[in-house]
Amino acid sequence: MSRKAYASILASILLTLSFLTSCSSSSHSTPPPPTVTIAATSGTPQNTMVGTAFAAPLVATVMTGGSPTSGVVVTFTAPASGASGTFADTTTNTTTATTNASGMATSAVFTANATAGGPYSVTATAPAATGSANFSLTNNSTATTLAPGNYVFSLTGGDANGFYTLAGVFTVASSGVISGGEQDFSDFNNFAHDAISSGSVVASTDGNLLITLNTGDIVIGPGGNGTETLNATLVSTSKALLTEFDSSASSSGELDLQATGLSGPSGSYAFFTTGLDAANGFPIAIGGVINVDSAGGISGAGSVYDVNDAGMLSPGQLFTASTVSTTPDSFGMVTFTLNTSSLTSPGVIVDGYMVDASHIRLVENWRSDNLRATTGGTALGQTGAGSFSTSSISGFSYVFGTAGGDIVSGAQQAAGILTFNSNGTVSGTLSFNDLTTQNVQGGSTLAAGTYTVDSTGRVTLTGLTDSTISPTFNYNLQLYLKGDGNALVISMDSADVLAGVGDQQAISLTAGSFSGNYALDVGQTVPSGVSLFEQDGVGTITANGGSLTGFLDVNESGIPASDLALSGTFAIGSTNGLLTGTITDPVSGISDTFTYYIVDTTKVVAIENDANQLTLGFFELQH
Repeated sequence: MSRKAYASILASILLTLSFLTSCSSSSHSTPPPPTVTIAATSGTPQNTMVGTAFAAPLVATVMTGGSPTSGVVVTFTAPASGASGTFADTTTNTTTATTNASGMATSAVFTANATAGGPYSVTATAPAATGSANFSLTNNSTATTLAPGNYVFSLTGGDANGFYTLAGVFTVASSGVISGGEQDFSDFNNFAHDAISSGSVVASTDGNLLITLNTGDIVIGPGGNGTETLNATLVSTSKALLTEFDSSASSSGELDLQATGLSGPSGSYAFFTTGLDAANGFPIAIGGVINVDSAGGISGAGSVYDVNDAGMLSPGQLFTASTVSTTPDSFGMVTFTLNTSSLTSPGVIVDGYMVDASHIRLVENWRSDNLRATTGGTALGQTGAGSFSTSSISGFSYVFGTAGGDIVSGAQQAAGILTFNSNGTVSGTLSFNDLTTQNVQGGSTLAAGTYTVDSTGRVTLTGLTDSTISPTFNYNLQLYLKGDGNALVISMDSADVLAGVGDQQAISLTAGSFSGNYALDVGQTVPSGVSLFEQDGVGTITANGGSLTGFLDVNESGIPASDLALSGTFAIGSTNGLLTGTITDPVSGISDTFTYYIVDTTKVVAIENDANQLTLGFFELQH
């Protein structure tokens, strides 16, 4: 055999052996090791007050190939600075625990440090595990329950009959126990004044409070069970922002600790009520000043009011002789009977629940009056009543936020900054949205507008116009000054009916002015096909001068959802206290465009600038 033939045969043999070896190796290869995973299975999310222990330990579960793994050392690590805490066994921000037969490692008790903030992450890791387990924790700067006392609550939103409004008082007798109270409930088909027989206050895992009120009234609550559930985010130990959190209604509002030793209203009050009229369910807003100038008496002197009923305007109207309760009942309720030349007694009957001598929450008793509108609102005691003038507001800027209805398109919201110049003109920035039309993010600069002030504190703004940016607008507003930097607002336009609040703005505001832990209350109108649904939420948000993180508890048309993550960004604009940015919707996950108007370091108003939904948000610094 030649060397050439031998080499050819040898090559063939080697090729065959290589192929056989390859096949043998493939069919008998060593399988990859099973995957080791770690997950947070208990103890997240949680909130507690600064300096106190979290209610539940942190539990991480380790699995190998899908089966629980015992004997694995898990390391828990909290942030080294800022809002964080320490573990009881090490008194540091880190500890270890070993998994049991179920694969679970349980940390020692974790206690919040003295820094409020969050949510922040405590991570758990294990050798060979892919990724880490994350526990979401928040250190609250306020209490996590309500102290004994009487609390005034008020809400406005939507139920099965459309618009509804609610105000009342409940008594917290001891921790978590509500012993009684009373309330007024009004929607387009029902008005009810009910006793609150009992209830409870329970802290949820995200730090909000769930408040249950039992009335026994079949027009109230899911399925007419007479029970309302409210969700509250605390601003302080005496105030919270609210939403109704059951399947019967969704709404936004607030809760305030009631003062003791109340006497009947006295002096002048700026006020508004808003809702639906009796004729056709169109939006209506009434605003003005009520002067209680004798014990239980309102002569009409020093009083004035304006009406916008579906765009039909009645400005500068007068009250005739009217009355108010001389003494509140045991829950601080008083009744105003407001008469006019066109609405003789009983003209408009409004029940008011007093927070203190200067703050009264209102609900119209349409079953008993001649106006018969479904309205609710607020009254604010004035400082310097009867002596207001241009100098009361000249040189100041006010941030306002309003909601209501567009006569053509339905729901509408507007917000902005109004600057009152010494020459009687108004400048500033305004944002509006009715889902059909929105102006630009950052608002439109006012090109024209004038104002006048009368002695009652009634400020008339006319011709607030933008002719430089499409779409153009023309707004007329009424402000009612409290005298200490607060104001109430209604619109006086033929095209819209809006009502809300305004606050005097601080100067030299930057993005860094919006920093800290804030309670957030959002009122939303969400399009769904040809219908609009009410969606409201409350939660705790941390702002750091450029971004937002936190959570909302949201009720979308009677479908409550808890602890939904919320995030956003913002940056300072060219105007004092004006920010633009985004908020990622906690329900849809869509990033929405927003304009933020800063009042001061404690308050911010935000309005959505796209057609995804209407959103008006109010941030209040927790303290």
